[in-house]
Amino acid sequence: MKFKTIASSIVIASLGLGSVSFAQPARHEAQRDAREARQDIREAQRDLRQADTRRETREARQDLREAQRDLRNAQQDRREARRYYNARSPEFRRGHRLPPELRQNQYVVSNWRGHHLSAPPRGYHWVQVGPDYVLAAIATGVITNLILGS
Repeated sequence: MKFKTIASSIVIASLGLGSVSFAQPARHEAQRDAREARQDIREAQRDLRQADTRRETREARQDLREAQRDLRNAQQDRREARRYYNARSPEFRRGHRLPPELRQNQYVVSNWRGHHLSAPPRGYHWVQVGPDYVLAAIATGVITNLILGS
């Protein structure tokens, strides 16, 4: 009986932590891609300045356009990787600001009693981030409290 309880607890914990660990590498990869694209842009700009013939100029401009497109794609990937599945990341700490994506009305908990939360003080509201709840100032988005769910 005790073995089944321990084994099921380990399985549940590994499932819960798996979603957190998969969200971060995509973001880091997008940051690395953006850094590489910026480096490619600098190199293409240097090649364009040093081009002697029309052909070299044309190739350098093409390289510059491709690097700029790669940078736009990397920035888009970074924005998409910034989706929040819970409030356990370093961005969610007391005194930090709530990310702008989560300050929309769709994430605000209006029925705080139904979610078994305390009444928010005047000027604050509860925001749901996955299974977690964040108490934040309405005007500034500063986080004052976190309740981590399961």
